[in-house]
Amino acid sequence: MDVLGPLSWSSWIALSIVSALPFIYIFLTKTFNYWKKLGVSGPTPYPIVGTNLYRFLKPTPILELDWFAKYGKLYGVFNKTEPIITIGEPELIKNVLVKDFHLFSDRKDRPVDHKILNQHLFASRGDDWKRLRSILSPTFTSGKMKKMYPMIRECLTD
Repeated sequence: MDVLGPLSWSSWIALSIVSALPFIYIFLTKTFNYWKKLGVSGPTPYPIVGTNLYRFLKPTPILELDWFAKYGKLYGVFNKTEPIITIGEPELIKNVLVKDFHLFSDRKDRPVDHKILNQHLFASRGDDWKRLRSILSPTFTSGKMKKMYPMIRECLTD
């Protein structure tokens, strides 16, 4: 008795793959309307790679300048399916990095497999990052930066 009916095994496999493709596409693109819902413009993402494909076609600094010109100083991109905001407005960057840093504590994770090198501010996340940031912040006040400026200037002229 033929359980598969008139189709062969290879036909059933092909039919299964073709039937699964729309679901795979929906899964890979489900977050791509994130920025549109928030009213943020940005380049069109592609399944699997997001907007990373553009970086292979054009050098990143030139690409970023093109996107600033086309979409403005605030636009959304995708790292695969993860939405990422890009900010080019100095005042808004200052708000994010200084005034509202407690709301934006986690950065892009770039793990280094090293016990000591993973302990610096840029590799830290969550509460560790907040602790390190609060320790380092007093070092970079405007008064201390003004005092350091002559020494930095002297080093640059040497």
